[in-house]
Amino acid sequence: MGAPTLHEPVAPPFRRTARLIGAFSAASGLVLASVTAQSLTLITRRDLRGGLALLAGVLLLRWLIALWGEQWAERCAQLQRDYLRAHLLGHFFRPRSANEGGRGDLVTAIERVAQLPLLTSLESSARVALLGIGVVIWAAGWLSGAIVMVLLLVAVPLYRRAGQRSATLEAQYRTRRELLEARQLELLHHAPDIRALGAVNYGANEIAAISDSEHEFAGRAVRVALGSSLVTEFLSGVSVGLVAMVVGFGLLHGTISLFRALTAVLVASELFSYVRRFGVEFHRRDDALAANNMLAVSNPPVASQSTSVHLIASHDLVTIANALPLSCTIAPVSRTLITGPSGSGKTTLLHTLVGWCEPLSGTVDRSSSVVGFVGAESRLLSTTLRENLELGQSMPDAILHEQLRALGLTSERFVQLDQPLLADGRGLSSGERVRLLLARNLLARPALLVIDDIAGLLDEPTRALVRAALLEQSTCAVLEATVDTPLLTDVDLQIELT
Repeated sequence: MGAPTLHEPVAPPFRRTARLIGAFSAASGLVLASVTAQSLTLITRRDLRGGLALLAGVLLLRWLIALWGEQWAERCAQLQRDYLRAHLLGHFFRPRSANEGGRGDLVTAIERVAQLPLLTSLESSARVALLGIGVVIWAAGWLSGAIVMVLLLVAVPLYRRAGQRSATLEAQYRTRRELLEARQLELLHHAPDIRALGAVNYGANEIAAISDSEHEFAGRAVRVALGSSLVTEFLSGVSVGLVAMVVGFGLLHGTISLFRALTAVLVASELFSYVRRFGVEFHRRDDALAANNMLAVSNPPVASQSTSVHLIASHDLVTIANALPLSCTIAPVSRTLITGPSGSGKTTLLHTLVGWCEPLSGTVDRSSSVVGFVGAESRLLSTTLRENLELGQSMPDAILHEQLRALGLTSERFVQLDQPLLADGRGLSSGERVRLLLARNLLARPALLVIDDIAGLLDEPTRALVRAALLEQSTCAVLEATVDTPLLTDVDLQIELT
């Protein structure tokens, strides 16, 4: 049916256990259906005590098996979640390709993969339940078995068509949702400007239009899922009804016993109950397999971890913003300056060197040393000044204040370290904000500090303080990109982009 293939598992192995549990569930269901037929036969023969006792035992066993299966599925799903969440950070270190979407759906992917044990057991149950066709043939003859087989075969192309439509609508819905999220964040970022210009209705109308489109695709996806479910319900009802009709004629003509007639009807119903449940969950299983494969993607080989003495080394590197190949090395404690006009690809080159973007061609070999990055787009956390500086490390107040003073951050707002900052340092000037980011990076003692064109946000006295602070970094390499106002005054390597 075009389902994705399950790649190397990204969570503790479950497939063999899930298949065994699914097979046991289906086999026990078929056996209990036959036992139910026997209990009803005893009741019709006025053996109420034996028939009711047997029927009560069947119901109890069904409840216990269902409860055990649910508890196993819940436990296995939680193990999946714990494992995947523990390995989630690796996906954020993997460079993004040019056509790759955002990674905000990783949590959704984890929830989908957590359902794989249950969905795998349902698939195994549906397969084993097909053995019920043999029971129906034994109990009611080849005609009843042929009815069940034909209706099952009719269901396959219907499932295939519904699955293809569901996959198409899912992709369209995901695209619309990502567009809506990105547009909402962009409009919120520019909300003060839009409001000042009296264009609030513009933003609201645009979000409403995208949201309506998203709801339309979601509605289509729901209709497809309901259509698939109705197919299984219809075929199940028709199959059981036709089998009941055939065995009814057999009972009238005395060619079949009551036990066999009840067995054929109950087993056919049991068989279709497993097939119906798997059919309802078939599209969710496809989504879970696709999510599993997405989480199993390994890091591409374009950026390996170096064992050389260099922090970063590139060979014939071509980025998405500049077609000229670049080969360079960033050595420990070196000073490297990248210059070029706006639009020449300086920021993209920095992002590619540190591993945030994939190169179009060439290779980047980088060490596992700590790298700090400061740029105009870098962000502060909505927490205290201390936590923004320490990032989970415990440092004496004297060291924090000393670093702040070295960068000229001496006003009252930088005295109380436990004072909370507004979202992304709102209320700070752009110069204060970028210096606070620089202080955070210097306190982390990185082997390489990357600076992306921040000198233009500082006045000349402040630039002098920053230059002095960088000169004191005797164990840290510095890589700076700028248009025309560098902070580095003495460089070992200068790269000019055109």
